[in-house]
Amino acid sequence: MSGIKSLADELRDSMRKGKPPQANEIPSAQPPKDTPKKKAETLERLFENILNHELAGRERLLIRLDDKTLFLLKQLKVAKGIDMTKIISYSLHQFLKTHPELTRYIKEHIKTLDL
Repeated sequence: MSGIKSLADELRDSMRKGKPPQANEIPSAQPPKDTPKKKAETLERLFENILNHELAGRERLLIRLDDKTLFLLKQLKVAKGIDMTKIISYSLHQFLKTHPELTRYIKEHIKTLDL
């Protein structure tokens, strides 16, 4: 048990220092498409966009998340200071922005509902 705990402590320390954890994995045969620097820049840009996202609404919702997703969101809060509400709002906003057909579908089907 202490081995697992020390491994977890080591992982947390490396995350705080911004170093990726060391893994004993076999490198893949295919070369990476993006360089690590380019991926880091893209990720930093994403974090910046999330942090700059405005939480404009007043309505609150109760949502259910699986344990893995919730754990990841909590880790992101610790690692980057990004609140769960902000990342969920940003993600949903981006989803609806990239799928305008969903909004059109809802508008069309609301017209045909008999209330």
